[in-house]
Amino acid sequence: MAMQLGSSGVKSDINVTPFVDIVLVLLIIFMVVTPLLSRALDISVPPKAMAEQVTDVVLAEQLILTVKGGAERPVQIFLNQEEILGGPKALQERIDALMKGRKDKMVFFQSESEVPYQFAVDVMDALRGGGVKTIGLITDDKMLGTAAGGEEAAGGEGEPAPAE
Repeated sequence: MAMQLGSSGVKSDINVTPFVDIVLVLLIIFMVVTPLLSRALDISVPPKAMAEQVTDVVLAEQLILTVKGGAERPVQIFLNQEEILGGPKALQERIDALMKGRKDKMVFFQSESEVPYQFAVDVMDALRGGGVKTIGLITDDKMLGTAAGGEEAAGGEGEPAPAE
């Protein structure tokens, strides 16, 4: 810093010393306060429970409902490989009888794309009315032939089976 001698005019230089003092004081305040702001909450977490051993579900115990048919073919309902005659009402009675002794109230549902939407909804309503808690949707076309009538899907991978 240079000092001017002999001039009687007004100085236009900024005195930064008070500004630096204020900034240092603010820095110290923030350094002291910041650790106080980051508090952790004490949470008591229960000890790790032993998980039940998951066993493989036998395919025979699973219920797979398949709906086939549509525009040019009559609609058929299959429960595993057994055809259910009588529509959704007969299906509801059959499902009700099957669900009484089961712990796992789940049915896998698959429908061909030609099945009318309202009929598929009626079938799912019949499942709910029969006591099914969970409806799993199957979207793989390859399982459609093996789940219902026992016939294998024709064609290569990704090709749908030809309509009968």
